[in-house]
Amino acid sequence: MKKLIIITSVFVFLATASWAQKLANLWYLPTLTDYQMENISQYDLLIIDPEILVNYSSTLDEMMVNNPDLKIFLYINPTEIFEPMWPDKPWSIKLLAELQTKKSWWLYQPNGEKLGAWTKMKTLDMRADCPEIEGQKYWQWILAKYLELLKDKRISGCLVDNAWGDDRAGIQWLSNYNGQKGLDLNGDKKADTNWREINLAWTKGFRSFFADLRKAKGNNFTIIANPGNLSYREIDGKQFENFPYKHHHLGGPDWGVNMMIAKKYKIAIINPDEKDFLLGAVTALMLDNAYLAISQNQAYHDYYKLNLGKALDKTKEISKGIWSRKFEKGEIFIDTNKGDKAWVEYKDGTKKEK
Repeated sequence: MKKLIIITSVFVFLATASWAQKLANLWYLPTLTDYQMENISQYDLLIIDPEILVNYSSTLDEMMVNNPDLKIFLYINPTEIFEPMWPDKPWSIKLLAELQTKKSWWLYQPNGEKLGAWTKMKTLDMRADCPEIEGQKYWQWILAKYLELLKDKRISGCLVDNAWGDDRAGIQWLSNYNGQKGLDLNGDKKADTNWREINLAWTKGFRSFFADLRKAKGNNFTIIANPGNLSYREIDGKQFENFPYKHHHLGGPDWGVNMMIAKKYKIAIINPDEKDFLLGAVTALMLDNAYLAISQNQAYHDYYKLNLGKALDKTKEISKGIWSRKFEKGEIFIDTNKGDKAWVEYKDGTKKEK
């Protein structure tokens, strides 16, 4: 009963909170020039690669002087690592060197090649029952590495990428993604087929990762995860990459399902590609808990702000498939009948459609 009461109070807060338009930047580059520092310090939330924290510490101090309200989160990718590593990432180079001595923590195909979803990236074993090395599972070892960085008091949250596991797809999709030949966990040169067991073990490992992260950092620390599905409801928020995120496995129209998922968390990061900027911006304003983040590594632009002032009411479906919300300076719309078309009508008679 206590859990139900707590969840209810959270949703009442989200429904009544005054949430101004907020912008986030996913700065996944390992370097930062002085110009970039000045520019991106204008964001409300900055999510940074570990290399920035380690190698540009004084630059982060300057950014926080420029914008005392700036929140800084750490980007965490426990699941994958580049091999070979990029030469401008010294912290990651050291991390990779250690992992290369721990061969039983990598995922392999039946032919002995390492498994990986993206170009040059290879996947590590997040299962709760993965092999132990010196008394540690992989998820414990990698969490300890990130917790060292998270001792920095300037970091008030994190975004955990590739948090696969407890949704309907599990991690089975990874075994044959991009022409890969399956997953071989026991080294018998045969593709594993016990996917229910594998998915449950992977989910349990990730849940333990999140639980220990929360225990170490406390309830005031914000934990956001990608992808934008209902996996891991115990965290604070979700990133909806390439919004509207399509691989939620829940059926129904993607925009509507994304909105439903976003409302179930304290924080949502609406993360469209540049070409879908207006759809993302309008969607973020239809929510009371959302940051807008355009693509990745984007400079700050004034036009990202729609300058509508405070919301005057909640988001409403004004006719079938057409959603609207009124603000002090205008009204926003999304027509899901026409490919999720978004537009803004200002009270001065101007209109924004692109």
